[in-house]
Amino acid sequence: MNRLIFAILLLIFPTIQGCLQVEDETEDSRIRLATTTSLRDSGLLAEILPDFTQQTGVEVDVIAVGSGAAMTLAENNDVDVLIVHDPEREIQFIEDGFAENRTTFAWNRFVLLGPISMSGSLFEILEWIIENDQCFVSRGDESGTHQKEQTLWRTLSNESTIEFVDDSLGYHPVWDGYQSIGQGMGAAITISDELECWTISDRGTALYRQENTNLNIHDLQETILVNPYSILLMDNEHNTSTLELRDFLLSSASEIDNYKVNNETLFYSGQPNV
Repeated sequence: MNRLIFAILLLIFPTIQGCLQVEDETEDSRIRLATTTSLRDSGLLAEILPDFTQQTGVEVDVIAVGSGAAMTLAENNDVDVLIVHDPEREIQFIEDGFAENRTTFAWNRFVLLGPISMSGSLFEILEWIIENDQCFVSRGDESGTHQKEQTLWRTLSNESTIEFVDDSLGYHPVWDGYQSIGQGMGAAITISDELECWTISDRGTALYRQENTNLNIHDLQETILVNPYSILLMDNEHNTSTLELRDFLLSSASEIDNYKVNNETLFYSGQPNV
């Protein structure tokens, strides 16, 4: 009897072990990436991530949200790795112990989109928008783009007599044309186009969506508009795969630089060159 039980166990054990190995391999071959909507809406991730999967066998589930929402997902261990574009909050995120490091692998600039073409500096145009009661669409979603918008308003407030307020919508001027939508970059551009409003966008998404809107792109070469994208690694069971993703992004400089729409470069690889 004992010999029979022993023989059965010998037959069953390899099967169980094989199932466990398959489960481990499945877990290691899929990671969850929380990323800013601009990398999705610009088409960059769809362009380069298939190559990463082909090279490593690791599938990437992309969760595209604002940078603030992405960090919240990471705090709750709902994702394995982050790509965001909000440097100040990224540094604080690491100091708070939620991530181990950040590596900037690409950048572009923020641009101003509007129903008409205007000349002048960034802040001259923003002041004109407010003083002429133009419609302005804010993402209002605590994203990196929304944070940059608030930085611009704070800078303008230091050199303008326009009234500003800090409320549930963030820091912004007080005027009837200000519309906060709480949505991603693609939605902000669509609504701005339909309502003939102004908005702030990353250059990549603006160029990617240009043919489908009537909005004019104001690509102003001002340092405050520089927009770096970084990958943040966390200490979890997927460290090997997320490290591979970081290394892949750093080695994809030519793919990032050559990703174009209508012969326009959407992103530049590496650290900002300003």
